[in-house]
Amino acid sequence: MEIVKIKSLSEYMEFVEDLDKNFCLSRGQTKEYSLLPSGLRFDENKKRKYSKKLLCYYLDEFKINSYNYIEKPGDIINDIEWMIYAQHYGLPTYLLDFSRAHIISLMFSVENAFQLVNDENISNSEVYFLNPYELNRKFAKYSDVITTFDKIPLNVDGPIAIQARKMNHRINAQNGLFVKFEDGDEPLENVGDDEILKKIIIEPDSKRKILTSIFNMGIGFSHLYPELSYVVKDIIAKRNIIEFQEEDY
Repeated sequence: MEIVKIKSLSEYMEFVEDLDKNFCLSRGQTKEYSLLPSGLRFDENKKRKYSKKLLCYYLDEFKINSYNYIEKPGDIINDIEWMIYAQHYGLPTYLLDFSRAHIISLMFSVENAFQLVNDENISNSEVYFLNPYELNRKFAKYSDVITTFDKIPLNVDGPIAIQARKMNHRINAQNGLFVKFEDGDEPLENVGDDEILKKIIIEPDSKRKILTSIFNMGIGFSHLYPELSYVVKDIIAKRNIIEFQEEDY
């Protein structure tokens, strides 16, 4: 897998401009960790946090208990769409989020740049770029992104890229898609190669500069999360950016 270090927004944009157009999905992470969905992650003892039975139980309970809170629950057509709804509210699932907007993925990767020094801030950030067509060709012998209206191929040998209806404001704002895993699948970085996956690393001393550049382009956290709490986060971030810029003069 190709790995490149960048130190500025301009270097990131240069990388994206040179990227093959089929690497149309990306995912930003505030620190380096495995490309596994929440339902397949491990605890500090390297044991699975959730069994397959427990994940099924969680999803069934969500279906039973969420009807009063969803405007049209009857419109949800299958378990994948139920997972998307449930994941939005913190339920562990087999889905890993990606975006078609590479600038949004970059912002995800540096969103904690101005927080107090902690494990998030002193670690490298990363952005992965995914070719979903090659991924699906490899594991499903299918040459396109699979939609929730398609019948998913039966002989799937690994994670696959899927696209669902934009069922909430967050997915719409983030231009989101998903990679769906099965219970025994390995992390995506273990099954990818240069034809499927590429990676950018951002070291800690570059994070604030990059986030400042993104805000100076007029993009804030409320563009990623169209919710009032992120309007507040924008207000605080803008003040941090002003103070950061003043340090340079």
